[in-house]
Amino acid sequence: MNKQVLLINITRMGDLVQMGTLLQRLQHEWPGVAVDLVVDERFAPIAKLLPHLRHIIDYDFHRLVDESRAQTKDVVTLYREMTDWAAPLIEAGYDRVVNLTFNRRSGLLASYVGAKEIRGIASPKDGDVVIHNPWMAYLTDVHSQRQFNHFNLVDIYALGGSGTGPFAPLSLDIPPGTAQWARDFFEPHGGQQMPWMAVQVGASDPMKAWRPELFGQTLAVLSRQTRVGYVFIGTESERKAIETAQMAYRKAGGSAPLCDAVGRTTLPQLAAVLAQCRLLLTNDTGPMHLAVGAGIPVIDLSVGHVDFRETGPYGPGHWIVQPDMGCAPCGFDQVCLHHACKDRLVPDQIASLCLHVLTGAAFPATLTGIKIFRSRVDEDGLGGADICAGREDPTIGWYGRFWRRFWFEQFTGRPSLVPMVSEPPPDWKESMAILDRVLPLAAGLVSRAKEMVRLTARRPLPVSALQQMQLEENRARQTIVALSLQFPATASLAVALVRDTHNDDSHELTGMAEARLATYRRWQNRLHAVAAGFRAFKTPQGFAPRGTRMALPMAPIG
Repeated sequence: MNKQVLLINITRMGDLVQMGTLLQRLQHEWPGVAVDLVVDERFAPIAKLLPHLRHIIDYDFHRLVDESRAQTKDVVTLYREMTDWAAPLIEAGYDRVVNLTFNRRSGLLASYVGAKEIRGIASPKDGDVVIHNPWMAYLTDVHSQRQFNHFNLVDIYALGGSGTGPFAPLSLDIPPGTAQWARDFFEPHGGQQMPWMAVQVGASDPMKAWRPELFGQTLAVLSRQTRVGYVFIGTESERKAIETAQMAYRKAGGSAPLCDAVGRTTLPQLAAVLAQCRLLLTNDTGPMHLAVGAGIPVIDLSVGHVDFRETGPYGPGHWIVQPDMGCAPCGFDQVCLHHACKDRLVPDQIASLCLHVLTGAAFPATLTGIKIFRSRVDEDGLGGADICAGREDPTIGWYGRFWRRFWFEQFTGRPSLVPMVSEPPPDWKESMAILDRVLPLAAGLVSRAKEMVRLTARRPLPVSALQQMQLEENRARQTIVALSLQFPATASLAVALVRDTHNDDSHELTGMAEARLATYRRWQNRLHAVAAGFRAFKTPQGFAPRGTRMALPMAPIG
């Protein structure tokens, strides 16, 4: 009998498209696997475009949350409705549940289904939250160390929900009738005789939307350089921003035809419209991922708190424009009063990049205030990006590459094919100093954890001694974490330590102590692996000569 997998993904449209690689990777892991998907009913039409799905199980989760908050139905009624709906999921006997929605409610569902294996958030009967699988746990670490993260969400989904395998691009299966609808849509405006470029002016969050008037000015500049028509996409809620862009376009002398698809398409029809275009110029949005799945190049204007390394266009042939500012991208918990990053993106320069992508014209020679990246597939078959214009901060760039290799090897247990870092980090001396300082503290923390295990096995239980040892252990861990978070060489490990500490899921006293000891040992092993790699740079002259390759020892996951 073929394996069966249940995916839970009920949050956003873009997240659905971004799990396309996972769907293909599951087929690589278990040929013929039957994959079902739990999705919010609003996004079921998009789910129907995804390959390799057996059943799409939709529910109005949006209404469920509203009714729970407003208490329009009593708890017992809501519980009965959900248990009736979920009964077939239990009966299916899934081999694996992959929960890609990171909240307690989805965790309850993942645990309730009762699969043999859960990946992602689960919430056992005691109501606590546990994250299964190191990749899924890493996903919760990204936001606190995002400047060093080089894993796209697409790859985290695929590696966490399945495992390693050949590169698998995002793809959508657009029905022939829907594709014909899109061709007919363009016919009154010149059809395929006109090269069309899609434009997404709006975004779900104003923080990650470029200024509408700058969109319009960019299109006006481009219209004077090549023959192209523009189709505006978006929802009715974005109508005001789109009209602002169109007015700015006309004011700036834009002459190319405009086509309005705003609010006039279903989600599958939108994907079909995008498939008819030569390019999408967009903010970081769900339609951006639709365009990638539809097979057209994307120029992603990555402003505000958007980090393209996490959620940018996946696979080769896309472009990302990022403001060249020390605060970009800003954190999700920050409030920006100026949005100055958006003014670094100049219409003339964006138009020149569009021209390059559309016609093969020369890459813009003079660029200021921005960084431009081009997406690619790296040596491990994962999504990556190369900088084509501008300059990366040397420390951020070095540690981004370093942690990319390190976490891949830690979580997969196999060597990375990405070229090894060949030169020491800019802060090598400071890094060695902090590692030499933290390693003895790690040994002390492991010793305390061993003593906790020993004490929990004694009878009668030495309660006072346990309480004192636990107090010492907590203080030592807090000191270590506070110190480690100050340095790029140790911060990512400290974040993982905090998360793993809270992720211990044992309930029996000795079991809890043993789980904590395992967590500390894992962190200590990682520290030793990092320290060994950094020490490889040292020579009698102080640093390894240029061209020396640094091999990172692989430590086991457990």
